[in-house]
Amino acid sequence: MYILSAIIILIVIIALAAVLPMCFMHPLHSGKVKGTDITAIKNRSNNLFFIPAGENWIVIDAGSDSKAVQSEMERLSIDAGKVLGVFLTHTDYDHVASLPLFSNAKIYMSEQEKQMIDGSTYRQLMNKNKLPVCDADKVVYLSDNEVVELGGHRVRNIWVPGHTIGSAIYAVDEKYLFTGDAFKADKGRIAVHPYTMNRRQAFESISKIEKECSRYEKVFTAHYGIL
Repeated sequence: MYILSAIIILIVIIALAAVLPMCFMHPLHSGKVKGTDITAIKNRSNNLFFIPAGENWIVIDAGSDSKAVQSEMERLSIDAGKVLGVFLTHTDYDHVASLPLFSNAKIYMSEQEKQMIDGSTYRQLMNKNKLPVCDADKVVYLSDNEVVELGGHRVRNIWVPGHTIGSAIYAVDEKYLFTGDAFKADKGRIAVHPYTMNRRQAFESISKIEKECSRYEKVFTAHYGIL
């Protein structure tokens, strides 16, 4: 009886540890971000961001619910077929779900993140990340500080390991910074994000990011709105 009670308590503690951090996340509501031409789409507890590229789009991250993303895109008159590229900050499930919607897009990510989807590094003890697309030719791996010129924009990949081995942030036109899950934000302060793989690496990356942040007009996080 005591053993069963202990097991139940342990399960409850683990469940709370998994769910509770989500209660403190505050992504932006769907729509045009004030003072910019960027459109945010809220998807459960996070955002993906659409940056206009002429008549086309480039996208940062891909959300956790493909159907919900598609519905919001239709509401906001965004054509998935006009997305030229999707830049993934990392490959956790809540950042990749709607990739199949963007059939014409290349998928960009840090080259260090490849190990998260090729089976060589597991996200958790019995769990590895995967992309919900099968065409390997669509995936482009970027080195640290590599710049992609796409749709009239310059997107610079910055490797910030910690949350995952290959986590990255993206500087767009050296004007906006998109940080994914590189940190959590609370009242303007940044700290290690929940569910981080390597906290030591995350602390080191946060020091790097803090120096970067002051250079940009706006800093967009995945779960905590604008810094």
